[in-house]
Amino acid sequence: MNIIIKTILSLSLGILLFGCAKEVEQKEEIIRPIRYSQVFYSGGEAFQTFAGVSKAGTESQLSFRVSGVLTSIRVVEGDIVKKGQLIATIDDSDAKIAFQQVVAQTHSAKVQLETMKASLDRTKKLYEANNVSLAEYEQAKNAFSGAKASYENSLQTEDLKRRELSYFKLYVPMNGVIAEKIASRNENIMAGNPVVKFASGNDLEIKVGIPEKYISKIVIGDKVDVSFTSVKGKKFKGKVTKLSYVSDVSSTYPVTVLLDTKSKNVRPGMSANVTFQVQRKSSEPYMIVPVDAVGEDINGKKYVYTVSKIDDEVGTVHYKSIKIGELKSKGFVVEEGLNEGDIVVTSGVTKISDGLKVKFLKKYQQKI
Repeated sequence: MNIIIKTILSLSLGILLFGCAKEVEQKEEIIRPIRYSQVFYSGGEAFQTFAGVSKAGTESQLSFRVSGVLTSIRVVEGDIVKKGQLIATIDDSDAKIAFQQVVAQTHSAKVQLETMKASLDRTKKLYEANNVSLAEYEQAKNAFSGAKASYENSLQTEDLKRRELSYFKLYVPMNGVIAEKIASRNENIMAGNPVVKFASGNDLEIKVGIPEKYISKIVIGDKVDVSFTSVKGKKFKGKVTKLSYVSDVSSTYPVTVLLDTKSKNVRPGMSANVTFQVQRKSSEPYMIVPVDAVGEDINGKKYVYTVSKIDDEVGTVHYKSIKIGELKSKGFVVEEGLNEGDIVVTSGVTKISDGLKVKFLKKYQQKI
């Protein structure tokens, strides 16, 4: 019986010790993740791409000179139009009635003038034959002059009404493109209100919104690369022609780019991607390390922890003494102690030690 009890106790103790050993082993395998970044030389060129929309270099809004109901609009956005082409019409029924009335008045005035002319000719002959008095002759002349003035006035009024009748039709002023259709059929529009936005000329501009972070890096005259979503596989050249110093409602700064390259496939209103150079090439490249990656020992010496990879996720940290220089916007310039491509721990450097195993997961990687 004692032998059985001893055997059971021995087995239990063995299982207990095995469990404890396994627990210790599991505790030793806990590897904490770190924040890290990889250091490279800076000072080279840097580029950023922003979205924009193309527009004609010369744009105008076309409108009627009279008010009324829009009875037809014969263009759509993107239409290539020619000088003299009809764009839209306004209800001109009342204007036509008024014009016909004036035409009738002109006709009556002409008949009256012809009557007065015949009367004057007859009276003149009678006066020359001493068959009518001078007063009657003067009266005939005055009647003719009045009829002539009335007829000429009617002609002017008719010409004015004819011109006004033409105001109810809107025509293309020169060859170009309909950039935007603003008004719609059956809409009651006022004189001077835009019906369409018209683009003329061969110059194309790109309107781009630049974030505050980059606006100071861009200057007038900068060369840019432009691509269009609808024109696959083709790059265009352009240059910055205008800069705004006031942000718009989207909190970006409007920049205008003039497209150097002409193409029949590029039209106003197309979506564009514009690539700007936001960092100029430096004569002396330098290496940057984040401020939080740099520690200081009791002797005032600066150091960082680099990480050597064991596999894709695990590495070992190593203490490295470094010499730092100027503080820039993204960190310290490293003068000595690091090589390009080194992985450095970027936070909690006072809580780790040389030789510690760590995880460097992608989500914790920081870009310099």
